[in-house]
Amino acid sequence: MNNPDTQDRPVTRLLVQWSGGNEAALGELTSLLYKELRSLAQRHLRRERANHTIQRTALVHEAFVRLVNQQSVDWRSRGHFFALASTLMRRILVDHARARLSSKRGGGQPVESLEELDETGEWGEEGSDPDENLTAIDSALTRLASIDDRQVQIVQMRYFGGLTIEETAQALEISEATVKREWTLARAWLKRELSKGR
Repeated sequence: MNNPDTQDRPVTRLLVQWSGGNEAALGELTSLLYKELRSLAQRHLRRERANHTIQRTALVHEAFVRLVNQQSVDWRSRGHFFALASTLMRRILVDHARARLSSKRGGGQPVESLEELDETGEWGEEGSDPDENLTAIDSALTRLASIDDRQVQIVQMRYFGGLTIEETAQALEISEATVKREWTLARAWLKRELSKGR
């Protein structure tokens, strides 16, 4: 089994070289991380409606274009890269959901109807509109960011990015116990906030 530190080293080195202006490092990164970015996109799309117009490859490519255009990012690790990639994928899907809801409702605001937040981190109830769920979660996360930005990062990594407790702890450079505690607090806060829209 590969040691995560050993696996992380070449990626971190390439991220630093790329941010320093080495364009060849970007090509190497792409080949090293493309499969994992596709898996990350698949986890994001798993929560979307079945007939979503954005396909996995398109989501990967749009997120990668946005990653390439990031200015002045102090890349710390592979986990940091995937945390940012996950955040960008979430933004892409939220923008798409808002545009779809806006056209569907003639420009009206979506009703926040997200119902359930259970121990597995699965939000939304059967039959609910995934676009409404996604925009509701995004709105709630925006409110949570004004209170506790780290909890928002943990939710993004765990729920949207599908990262484990251990991967999240590594990406944020905090203990697994802290991730577990903050994840529990964030879920409780979000469940309460989202139930207000019912």
